[in-house]
Amino acid sequence: MRPIETFHPSSTSLLPVQAQEKLSSAARTILGDFLALPNLSSIERESVTELLAAERWEEIEHRFGTTLFFGTGGIRSRTIGRFSTAAERGGAQPADPPRYPAVGSGMLNERTVRRTSLGFGDYLLRLSARRPISVVIAYDTRLFSASFAELCAETLRSLGFVVWLFSEERPTPELSFTIRRLSADAGVMVTASHNPPWDNGMKIYLRDGSQITSGAAEGVSRAIQRVGLAAESPEGNRSGTIRRLEDDCDQAYFEAIESTILESAAIRMARQSIQVVYTPLHGAGLRIVPRLLARQGIFCSLVPSQSTPDGRFPGVSSANPEDPRSLAQAIEQAQAEAANLVLGTDPDADRLGAAIYDPSLGWRILTGNQIAALLAFYRCERTSVRRAEGALPGTPVLLKTLVTTDLLRSIAENYGVRCVETLTGFKYIAAKLRRYEEIAEKDPQDRRWLVFGGEESHGSLSTDRVREKDGNAAALQLVETAGWAAGQGMTLLGLLDLLYRRFGFFAERLQTLTWEDADGPQRRKRLLASFRRDPPGGPNGNPPSQVEDFGVEDHWDADGELLPREEFLRFSFPGEARLAIRCSGTEPKMKFYLFHRTEAQDDLRALEKRAETLLSSWWHTLDTEVGRRLSQ
Repeated sequence: MRPIETFHPSSTSLLPVQAQEKLSSAARTILGDFLALPNLSSIERESVTELLAAERWEEIEHRFGTTLFFGTGGIRSRTIGRFSTAAERGGAQPADPPRYPAVGSGMLNERTVRRTSLGFGDYLLRLSARRPISVVIAYDTRLFSASFAELCAETLRSLGFVVWLFSEERPTPELSFTIRRLSADAGVMVTASHNPPWDNGMKIYLRDGSQITSGAAEGVSRAIQRVGLAAESPEGNRSGTIRRLEDDCDQAYFEAIESTILESAAIRMARQSIQVVYTPLHGAGLRIVPRLLARQGIFCSLVPSQSTPDGRFPGVSSANPEDPRSLAQAIEQAQAEAANLVLGTDPDADRLGAAIYDPSLGWRILTGNQIAALLAFYRCERTSVRRAEGALPGTPVLLKTLVTTDLLRSIAENYGVRCVETLTGFKYIAAKLRRYEEIAEKDPQDRRWLVFGGEESHGSLSTDRVREKDGNAAALQLVETAGWAAGQGMTLLGLLDLLYRRFGFFAERLQTLTWEDADGPQRRKRLLASFRRDPPGGPNGNPPSQVEDFGVEDHWDADGELLPREEFLRFSFPGEARLAIRCSGTEPKMKFYLFHRTEAQDDLRALEKRAETLLSSWWHTLDTEVGRRLSQ
């Protein structure tokens, strides 16, 4: 492995005079050193030459203004530039994507994938004395995902690793499961989840199948920084091997999901009463969800225009289940086919979107909070029966993130289930499961078991055998819940209304502000500091009754354990309203979570409209306030 490059100001002498004037100091330095690398490919050199000749300064700044940063979400960036050079296009037709990934230190391409793989490999070699180290690698349907996975596998093999590589695209949760099943040391998932088609990324998992959290991420980041952009895989014959994972590995994953079924009678009822339309949104869920449901005798109708593995996502307005547009075509097809349940998974199938039909209410798209509430209720309700029979000893736990609806807390408390809140991100839910495993190893009498884990962004989990949100499992579990509700004479919408009448009407809204320019990080930092210093008002302009600052204060969860620090603010207001503000860990976004609860009334639809009006008005005030704060 070659040593880390040292950026020297003299390298900028390779740049034309105009570049000295148009580019930031960071971009000039990084680009100058990039051009001085001894192993530039012809595509890299030709692309930079074209960008400079065309004076595409903004594009150059975007590509070379930074090097890829490894955070708790792994790395994620564009793999297709906002402008593609002739060398990158490689003769591709105008309507087709480029044949080669975007050149640049801040882009995801062969050079940055190799660097990340070498750094991660070095981290694992330092972390563990066990040899050989084994790693499972999977990838989704995104552009270049397969080739990046192959490159990562070859790089780790060159370090002497045993690499288990899926031969075709697979969902992220199946990677998590397979790491645990094979007792591997780590895993890599090549994906950018539900991001736009021009993005890609790499998620890192450790031996328990969960994403790395902040401490490990810092270690991996330092290891990557020690690797230079010119680094090549070690030469010579090493003992590493690559082993291919084929379709037969899906069987164990199916069985793990099926072990979460609570009532076979609910599945039988679903066969009779639930007609499913499913869209994989061109993603990896296509390989799992139809077969998973078919194994239970439930056959789904696929949306043809969205059921081919295609990283361009050509038939999709949005590949994010949080976006109602992602299910629009599936709902149209369901209406034509008289189906009553629409399911959709994002490209790496870790999130589930759903829409349901009620004869009196028509079609409704469920929010992530509503899906979580339905699954949490069903699992709490049915496991309570088994607990009463003594079949499930130990402490039942429901895990939710701090920005997920408190309806889950009300449900858990009603059934005597401990509700434990974590920071935002499913990795923290997985970390609690790892902690429970450690506690049980020390004291077998202290067994804490997962009833349900959920987050508002359409992620959920119901088994410890997978330590990542699982859209495939959620699809089967929502069908089971729908079957159980049908057996009680209700649709899922009717069941949701039942929850509102029992626990109160919970309304939530997520608003996101995005700044992709170079000043974005500083703007988010300044805005968060402003809200910390001068708290915002509530729905009626009233001041908060409680302010919680998770960035500077200590907070403990329901297990009595200290939460990690995070730049996250939460404000509670009189009248059961709450506002949470946080910066995304994987995207240039600031997120505002608005919550309001009121007692249910006879006319839930009218109450729903009033709550929507209240949250809309509140957000309008907050949005205006954001502009004022940034202008100061």
